Amino acid sequence: MRRVRPKSHKGLAAGAFWPWHFALCPLLVFGTTAAIPAAAQTSEGGGAPGAAGASGASPEAGPAVTGGGAVTTPALPGPVPETLPPPSISGLGVPNAAAPPYSVNNQIPTLTSPPTLRLQPYAGVVPLQAYDPNAPAVLIQPSVSLGETFTDNVNYVHSPRKFAAITQLGGGVSVSVDTPRLQAVATGQGSEYIYLPSSNSTPNQPTGSLYANGHATIYPDLFYVDAQSSLIPSTTLPGFGFQNLSTLPRNQQTLQFTNNISPYLIKSFGSWADTELRYTFSSWNYGGNTFVTTSPSTPGLNNLASSTLNEGTFIAVTGQDFQKTVVRFTADAAELNGSFANQATQVSAFNDFQYNFTPMIAALGRAGYQNLRYPGSPAATFSGATWLAGGRLGTVGPDQPAYVALLYGRQQGVYGITGSSQVNITPTLVFSANAVQGVSSQGQFFASNLATSTLSPSGGIVNQSSGLPVALSSPGLGISNNVYRQHIFTAGLSDSLPPNYYSLYGSYAEQQSLTTGASAPTKSLGVNFTYSRDIRPDVNGYASLGVSNSVNSPTVVPGTTTVNFSQTTSYNNVYATVGLNTVLGRTLTGSIIYTFSYNTNGTVLAGGRNGDVFVNQLQFLLSKTF
Repeated sequence: MRRVRPKSHKGLAAGAFWPWHFALCPLLVFGTTAAIPAAAQTSEGGGAPGAAGASGASPEAGPAVTGGGAVTTPALPGPVPETLPPPSISGLGVPNAAAPPYSVNNQIPTLTSPPTLRLQPYAGVVPLQAYDPNAPAVLIQPSVSLGETFTDNVNYVHSPRKFAAITQLGGGVSVSVDTPRLQAVATGQGSEYIYLPSSNSTPNQPTGSLYANGHATIYPDLFYVDAQSSLIPSTTLPGFGFQNLSTLPRNQQTLQFTNNISPYLIKSFGSWADTELRYTFSSWNYGGNTFVTTSPSTPGLNNLASSTLNEGTFIAVTGQDFQKTVVRFTADAAELNGSFANQATQVSAFNDFQYNFTPMIAALGRAGYQNLRYPGSPAATFSGATWLAGGRLGTVGPDQPAYVALLYGRQQGVYGITGSSQVNITPTLVFSANAVQGVSSQGQFFASNLATSTLSPSGGIVNQSSGLPVALSSPGLGISNNVYRQHIFTAGLSDSLPPNYYSLYGSYAEQQSLTTGASAPTKSLGVNFTYSRDIRPDVNGYASLGVSNSVNSPTVVPGTTTVNFSQTTSYNNVYATVGLNTVLGRTLTGSIIYTFSYNTNGTVLAGGRNGDVFVNQLQFLLSKTF
C-alpha cells in the first residue's frame, strides 16, 4: 500500500464543480482531512467512540478498552471496487442503497487485534489501491447524477398528505490516494432538490453528504498528521431512527459539518519507551434549520452553535522490553468553545496498566485524576479521581479468534462498564460489541466517533477497531447544544457468503441531559438489518429494515420546532429500503429505490393534525462516473 505507484494522468479540473471542493483541499495538499483525538486514542493508533467525545477528559473508551491499529484489507476474490461508494446518508453509518456494483465489495475486512497499550501511528484509511496494486497512486473520479423521486407525503405530517415529485440534480467526487507519504479517501455528493408543486414548507433546497479520511507521514518515525471530515443531513427533531434525512422538508433538516485535524510527534527511546505528543483541533458547524427554541427560553440553547475544540495530549508507554507488564501514562488538556451551554475546560492525567498472565489472559486497570469545568452546565462539572478495573480474555487470530475486554469504574464522575468484544462464530460470521460511558456535548461525541472511523468496503462508516457503524447523529434526542451523561452499548453480527451478505446491528443509549432540568434520561433502542446480493456482476440488490424506540425524548411543540425539555414523550420509527442497481454502461448506473418510513407522535414532529406519520417514496436515479 505504501510503495510508489505510477502517476495518474486523470485531469483534476473535472471535479471543479464539486460544491464542497474546499473541504477536500487540505486532503490533497497536506494529506489531511481527519483527526484522532489524542485522549480518545486507543492503544494502536485507533480510537474508541468514547461517550465523552474528543476532549482530553474523554479517554473513557481509552486504550485499555478497545482495540486499535491499522485497518487491513485482505486480497478479495472476484471484482474489486473501481471507485469509492457514495457516502452514507444516514447519521448511523448505514451504507448507501444507491452504491453501484463497481464501487463496493462486501467481503468482511480482517479483524484488528484486541486492545493493548502500544502506540502505532496509523489512521483507519483503506484506499482503493489496496484492492488493486496496479492502480495509479492518485484516483480522482468526478460524477454527476439525475434523479426523480415521487412521494405521497412531502411534508412528513399526519395530514393533510400531499403528493410531490422531487427532481434531484447532483454532482460528486471520489478521491483515493496511496503514496509513500499519504493515504487518503474522500467520497462526497452535492444535490439540489427541486419540488413540484413547490410550497412554503418545501422550497427548492440544496443538500449534500461527505466522508473524508487521511493519514500523512511528514517525517517517517517522527511526524504524522491525521484528519477527517464529514457532512451529513441531520435534524434538531428526535424520533427519526435509521432514516435517510436528505429529503426532509427544509424546516426539519439540518446539515452537520464536522472536521478534525491532528498533527503529532512519535519518539521511541530504544526498546524502553515510546512517546507521543499530539495536538487536535476539532470543529462542528451547522446549516439549514438550526432553530431549537426551548420552552421556557434558555440562553445558549435557542440555536445550534458552531463549536471548536483545542486539545493537547502527551502519552508515554513502556517499550518492547516490557512484555508481561505494560504501563501507559496520559496527560491531556482541552478547551471547548461554543455556546454557553457546552463551553468547557478539561484536564486529565492517568496511568493505564496491563498485566499479561498469559497471551490470552490480562488484567487491565486505570488510575488518575480529572478536572472538568462546564460553566453553563454545572451538573456536568467534575473534579476527582478516575479509575477502571477489569481484564481481557482471549485473542484475535487463527488459533483463538475471540476476545472480550471489560472494565468497571468511574470516568468523569460517571460509574459504569466500558469494554469491547469480537468473536469469529464461524470463519465468515463475526460478532462485535462495544460499551462506553462518560460526559460529553453532542458535538464532542460526534467528533470523537468520526476520529475513530473508517470507510467500510460496502460504503458504511464504521469504527476502525470493531467494524460497528458509528453514530454521527442522535435519533433519540435530535441535535442540540446540551451536555449529556451517556451510557452507550452497541453490538453487531455480519456474515459474508457470496453472493449474499448480511449484517445485523443494534444499539442502546441512555442519555441524561446535564444542561436542562430534564428529570429522566432519554433511553433509545435501535435495531437494523441489512441484506445485499450480487445478482450478476453488473447488478446488485439492497434491502434494509430499521426499527427504533426512544423514551423520554424532548417534546417538540406541534407546528413549530420548539423543544420543551421539561416535558418528554416517546417515539417509534420504522424505516425500510429496497433497492436495485444495474450497470447500464461502463460507468453509468441506474437505480430504483423504494423507501417506507413510519413515525409515531407525528403531531409533535412536524405539525399537522394528530396522528402517526407514514411516507412512501419511489426514486429513479441515474449516476455517471467519469
